[in-house]
Amino acid sequence: MRKLLFFFLAGGLAQLFGGCAVYMPIQGAAPQITDQKQAELTASSYLNGRFEVAGAYSPVRHLLVRAAYSKLSDKTTAQDSTLYRGNQYELGAGAYFPLGPNWLVGGLGGFGQAHSEAAYWAGGSLLGFGRPVRYEYNARYNKVFGEFYGIFQASNAISLGAAYRITQVNFTVLTDAGRPVDFAEMARSEPVVFMRVRLGSGPAATRPAHVQLAWGGSATFGYDPKVAPLSSSGQLRQTRNYLTLGVSLFPHCLSGRLKTAPDKE
Repeated sequence: MRKLLFFFLAGGLAQLFGGCAVYMPIQGAAPQITDQKQAELTASSYLNGRFEVAGAYSPVRHLLVRAAYSKLSDKTTAQDSTLYRGNQYELGAGAYFPLGPNWLVGGLGGFGQAHSEAAYWAGGSLLGFGRPVRYEYNARYNKVFGEFYGIFQASNAISLGAAYRITQVNFTVLTDAGRPVDFAEMARSEPVVFMRVRLGSGPAATRPAHVQLAWGGSATFGYDPKVAPLSSSGQLRQTRNYLTLGVSLFPHCLSGRLKTAPDKE
């Protein structure tokens, strides 16, 4: 357990030193829904202050629908030299399959739209060699994605899992300091691993909430960071890591508990 926590924290620190690319990945979904009429409502916070809310629901057995919204607000002042802000949404649908009492696998695909802005300096060195370059991006993009995930219920309280998604990003607006950037699209590889702690008592399937710690990343297929790292397209294709802490509620568990609670006179 200590090694696992160290792994998550190391991933979070990597996010602090990662590139400031304008693309903001949404974390892998991996809803822990196992039957029809179940729902999952999730709120997550990223290490950089971005927040995300999502809802998933199964209208019929094995079918899954999901929506997510993410926003990063930047309190930049006129004196600051950096900013990073944006918002996006995504809609998806897919399927899930419980494999015995301890395993859950599934997949989903969907689309989304985003608007983000980033301004920062890159290049140079601590010793003063080389001149830093200023970037001021304004981007709007559409995306389509596909994701597969697996979850192992290690105990009534603990579950471990991983998800992998591929995202195709298509820019509709992309400028650097007001000048158009000749870069139209990129495909991203986006793995995530997570640990969830189910809150409450009794079997895991009846507990109404869980807390999740997740670490993930997003990298552009075919990108070599050694090739033109300070070019506009090189900045946009940088790898990003993220660490999130979130909580999920399961309304069907809460309603079930209310129905079975004894009446009080």
